[in-house]
Amino acid sequence: MKIIGLTGGIGTGKSTVSDYLREKGCHVIDADELSRKMTEKGAPALKKIAEEFGEKYISEDGNLERKALGDLVFSDASSLSRLQSIITERVIQEIDSEIQALRKEGGTDIVVIDAPLLFECGMESVADENWLVTADMHARIERIKRRDGLSQKQIENRINNQMTEEKKRGMSQYILDNSGTVESLYRQIDRRLERVRDEI
Repeated sequence: MKIIGLTGGIGTGKSTVSDYLREKGCHVIDADELSRKMTEKGAPALKKIAEEFGEKYISEDGNLERKALGDLVFSDASSLSRLQSIITERVIQEIDSEIQALRKEGGTDIVVIDAPLLFECGMESVADENWLVTADMHARIERIKRRDGLSQKQIENRINNQMTEEKKRGMSQYILDNSGTVESLYRQIDRRLERVRDEI
């Protein structure tokens, strides 16, 4: 079984890659999905977030005010670090448990860890190889505006609070350029996926 770490900055199209890898028969573990589950109403991490950041980030019905908390943590590096420390360890444990279960069951040739903070959280060491999705900045900003409805300033804050692409490139074994068409992106994925499967 091969493990691929998949990452990319906000708006690069990492989810498009992840969805395509799933279509191609890879087992995808989505770190964002796991962290969302850990911050659902009644979850222990949600209580810890309220203690750390205040009840104003919890709605009246007991759910996390994601947008408000996002605005805070992506404009303040120490707040982002505090939030990550609450959630990251739990997410890493979940990912590790799922990988161990898949190894035990057998039948899975490729597992993809889809994690926007793959390098920041040290999860790259779990993978056999790490893939980075990139795209030119203009395309990224336009995608984020359409998808999330964020202002230019909010987008810049989120991009600036992530590890630089240059640093991520240096830690990645394969770079996917998503500045062109989806078809071009899929061809890049197919080429690498074929090589990975040949190595299993």
